[in-house]
Amino acid sequence: MKKNYLLGMALMASLSFNSCDKEVVYVQDGNGVESVADGAQIITLQVENGGDGLATRAGRPLYSAEAKQTIENVKLWICDNAGNVKYVTTISNWDKDGSTPYTTGGHGRQKTIELKDADKLAAGTYKIYAVGYSATSDYTMTAVTDVKKTEEGPSKYTFNENMVLPCSTAGEEIFAGQMELTVEKGKGFKKPVVLNRQVAGAFAYVKDIPYMEGAKYLKLVASAQNQSLVLGNFNSFDLTGNGSGNDANVKYVVNGTNGKAGSDTCVISTIDLNKWFTAIKDDNKDNLIDAGENWKNPYSSDGEGHPTFQKGSAFGGEFVIPFAHVDGKQTLTLQLTNAAGTTVLRSWKVNLGSADEQLKQTITCWNSGSTNWSTSLSGESSSTYSLVRNHLYGIGTRMNDEANPEKPGVDPDPNPENPNDKPESLNNKQELVLKVNDNWEVIHGMELD
Repeated sequence: MKKNYLLGMALMASLSFNSCDKEVVYVQDGNGVESVADGAQIITLQVENGGDGLATRAGRPLYSAEAKQTIENVKLWICDNAGNVKYVTTISNWDKDGSTPYTTGGHGRQKTIELKDADKLAAGTYKIYAVGYSATSDYTMTAVTDVKKTEEGPSKYTFNENMVLPCSTAGEEIFAGQMELTVEKGKGFKKPVVLNRQVAGAFAYVKDIPYMEGAKYLKLVASAQNQSLVLGNFNSFDLTGNGSGNDANVKYVVNGTNGKAGSDTCVISTIDLNKWFTAIKDDNKDNLIDAGENWKNPYSSDGEGHPTFQKGSAFGGEFVIPFAHVDGKQTLTLQLTNAAGTTVLRSWKVNLGSADEQLKQTITCWNSGSTNWSTSLSGESSSTYSLVRNHLYGIGTRMNDEANPEKPGVDPDPNPENPNDKPESLNNKQELVLKVNDNWEVIHGMELD
């Protein structure tokens, strides 16, 4: 598995004071310390490239587990121990002019911020927060965008942790993190913080799709769906493997709330087969939708840099607000439906592999009733499992937006098979295996039933 930094951002800073009470900040990037001019306070905000539905909307679409970021704004603020906001800044056009690439200790984009004059921090205890988000986000971002310095508020303004962001879709990629900071007069320090992806991801990458009269959609449906994201209980560690899951600092957190009411099916992603095939037909009578010349890449008209896929395949995926498993209910199911979406012509259960590390874990959940992180969830099983923060759950294997990165823009033939780009066959399958990837912290492989 190719190792890439996927999920998150790193913010690293240290401050020290000389005998004349002048603050000096040193920024640590993981491989050393960069000294700065005497009397300066500098924070380097680092957003590391992270892992990754096919949808056109505000945030970045999910095409694969490739390390990318397209966020447009990063907001940073610093609070004292009482919750008073002492410093606020917003960086616009982050992915273009607002930051620069870096390759030391990872790869992503970074911005250096210097605290001057009245913005300098006095001795005390602080928390630094940063959130990276899209300019036209699907989230209601007021909990973030309304943060202001205490003295600038209509009354004395204090910041409360655990921001709740309602969302108009199943989810959208967003990054956040926190660093605790103690500034002592005459003493220096250095301490890293990592801002990670705050959502889960789920995709279906399949081939050999059964032909059934009237078939139009492949839908990935879930047992539950949360409609708000909670920013808090951050995992401020620099995870070192793209979905490898071998980092001791991997967390299993459900940071979603405001569950969808009623018994309606919770659809995570929808594949319109008419976009992948010229016609839904079976001229060769093998009981599968004809591929070959009948197949098309629906993104080939997007110009240079469009995603490519193995010929004959279909893909659909989305970022998802994490949710807890529902006892006695299959968590994910892949359904082949008619045009109205009301008749299920064929379905496959999507299971975690029996040896998946998540099945051994106790999941930390946001308790909306008491508005804290007091809920611990156990009883994860292959069929009833939670979708947790910064983990990617995939049917099939797809590590890059380009099926073959060495041949950009070319949709490859099915053979020879590429271990990094391998759609799951639906032919005669009764069980789907789901894979989860989070640096994504972990990549989970899913099984079809």
